[in-house]
Amino acid sequence: MLDKTKLLIVIFAIIAVMLFGNKKVRVFPLVKKQLQVFKNAKTNKISIWDIACFVIMPIILAVIISVGLGCIIDDDLAGVLTTVFAFVFTVLFGFAAILVGKLDSKNEIEKQVVGETFVSIMTANILSLIVAILSIAVIIVKSEGTRKVLSVCVFSLSFIIIMLLLMISKRTFVIYCNNK
Repeated sequence: MLDKTKLLIVIFAIIAVMLFGNKKVRVFPLVKKQLQVFKNAKTNKISIWDIACFVIMPIILAVIISVGLGCIIDDDLAGVLTTVFAFVFTVLFGFAAILVGKLDSKNEIEKQVVGETFVSIMTANILSLIVAILSIAVIIVKSEGTRKVLSVCVFSLSFIIIMLLLMISKRTFVIYCNNK
């Protein structure tokens, strides 16, 4: 029988082939579009401040919580997170369908904001799915070191999703309030 390390390597290799080898499920175009959402409208360059707030600070915060404070996700919290992010995934998917109707706007700025909001919804959706999967992994894994790494990943992605949800909420508010 193969030891767990070899099995994990095989699992990650299979996942890598499934995700990166099949053009139908590649999410790199979505990541590229999400980075374009972080562009400054005046300079047309990616905003370092946006990258810091939406990516770097959530990762730093997760490391401080998991490593610095020693808050490792336990089985109970992992179960709750799995449920919460599966729910977030479902709600966002439905909301994206509603927002698609606004893509045919005559106002170019509104059309751009709706498109960027849609991209952010899809990004948050994919990240929610990943967090749900990582939360399940936390339940399965018993190694303290691996749980710590998974906790950093789950916390990081959770904070990124929260930031994206805040941006989506604000933009949705603006989109629908500007129509009145």
